[in-house]
Amino acid sequence: MNFRRTIARATAGLVLGATVLTGLPTIALADTPAELQAKLDQADSHLSGLYDEASRVSEEVNKTQEDLDATNAEIEQKTAELAQTQDTLSRRVASNYKTGGVSLVSILFDSTSFEDMVNRITYASKVSDSDAQVIQQVKDIQSELDQKRTEQQQLLDDLKAQQAELDAKAAEAQSYVNSLDQQVQDALEAERAAAAAAAETAQKEAEREAENNGGNYVPNAGNQSNSTNGNTNNNSNTNNNTNNGGSNSGSSSASGSLSASQRNAIVSAAWSKVGCSYVYGATGPNAYDCSGFVQYCYAQAGISLPRTSYDQGACGTTTSNPQAGDIVCWGGHVGIYIGGGMMIDAGNPSVGVSYRSVYGSPWYQTL
Repeated sequence: MNFRRTIARATAGLVLGATVLTGLPTIALADTPAELQAKLDQADSHLSGLYDEASRVSEEVNKTQEDLDATNAEIEQKTAELAQTQDTLSRRVASNYKTGGVSLVSILFDSTSFEDMVNRITYASKVSDSDAQVIQQVKDIQSELDQKRTEQQQLLDDLKAQQAELDAKAAEAQSYVNSLDQQVQDALEAERAAAAAAAETAQKEAEREAENNGGNYVPNAGNQSNSTNGNTNNNSNTNNNTNNGGSNSGSSSASGSLSASQRNAIVSAAWSKVGCSYVYGATGPNAYDCSGFVQYCYAQAGISLPRTSYDQGACGTTTSNPQAGDIVCWGGHVGIYIGGGMMIDAGNPSVGVSYRSVYGSPWYQTL
């Protein structure tokens, strides 16, 4: 980035603090601008990697929580089923007790033949066995579900502990970056301010174009050109998860069945949340994680999406010709494609919900 050259020129020959943090590079004497830039790139890369890993774990936590909720609902259903079965049996037992039930004597005297007597005895036995089997079956299911819930809860606790550990490492890495010389800090802050200003300018321009198009951000989504090929993002504080599913055999150049009005609603919702914070597991209204953000945007178009980035990345059809409003996907990360090689996504705690270039090698899903 250009700001790197500014940093290098402004800080050549500076002596930087030799703060040592576990697993992080040590900044000592910067003899040349190139050395300083290399060390800064290394620190930012380390920080980005921690954010990526934390984001991945966060999505796994979301998925586990979703599975746990489904299991709890199933347990509740089976518990109600068990109670109903037990109530039916209790009433039957009480009725048999009051009326004397079906006794062997009554079977003998009421039978019209030996064959009829055998059939009556067999039927009575089967009814009793059936009641017992139903109750035992439901009890077995409930026991299995309780065990599953225990296992899932343990997994959820483990994942949250792992995420907390990664958050601590990210804070440690950020502390390392913060320990750099004040001139470097100023340059880093200048970069953030420049990115925010660029996003604000782009947002205002998009709003002006929307006004000229009757309030529509996407007046004709189906005719937008795809200019995403070759776009990269050199900001190291990004989610750089690799594409593990981009070779979907269902890939096509179709633009999906989303209407222009739906695409407009998705894009409009995305723009409205630029500047919001990134928080692991958040779904709004002022903070989001990546999948929570995409889920929110699609909800504004009346479309219900799954909770996690993994499930969202499998929705609809993979397309090689993305249009504004489609989902841009990496393994463990998602965003909203805006067009022209740009997207809006909840990136990580460093960038929040931001408008930026599509980076790396994602794939695109269209509904």
